[in-house]
Amino acid sequence: MSDLATNKKLAREYIERIGRGEVDAVVDMFTDDGAIIVESKTMLPPEVRGKEALRGLLTALPQMFPETGLKIIIGDITAEDNRVSIRAHSDAVHASGKKYQNRYHFLLYFQDGKISSSHEYLDSLHLTDVFFDGARPE
Repeated sequence: MSDLATNKKLAREYIERIGRGEVDAVVDMFTDDGAIIVESKTMLPPEVRGKEALRGLLTALPQMFPETGLKIIIGDITAEDNRVSIRAHSDAVHASGKKYQNRYHFLLYFQDGKISSSHEYLDSLHLTDVFFDGARPE
């Protein structure tokens, strides 16, 4: 399997594992200094780096979506060089009972078969309405 095909397979597994709440498996997919970077302005931290910090962030997801998990449906997936681009949307129910149907663009960078960074673009207004009851970042 080529590096591009391997990276696409790993990217798909990453999204699927997030949806299933497999925190340890997701964290293991990252390099030691790997990061999730939220490129949209939200109340979430803009960057979470390192396996323990990633674990802390990801551990909250199953609790936030106890009924459905954070189900993310992949639309398009494209790979070039050490990058994989994914266009996706979520279909989930937040612990508050609100539907969470966001749209995403994930840009994943790979290094030696691991994710070195996941850049996530999303509808920040929808996220803050559901996650933070409409509270906006300063």
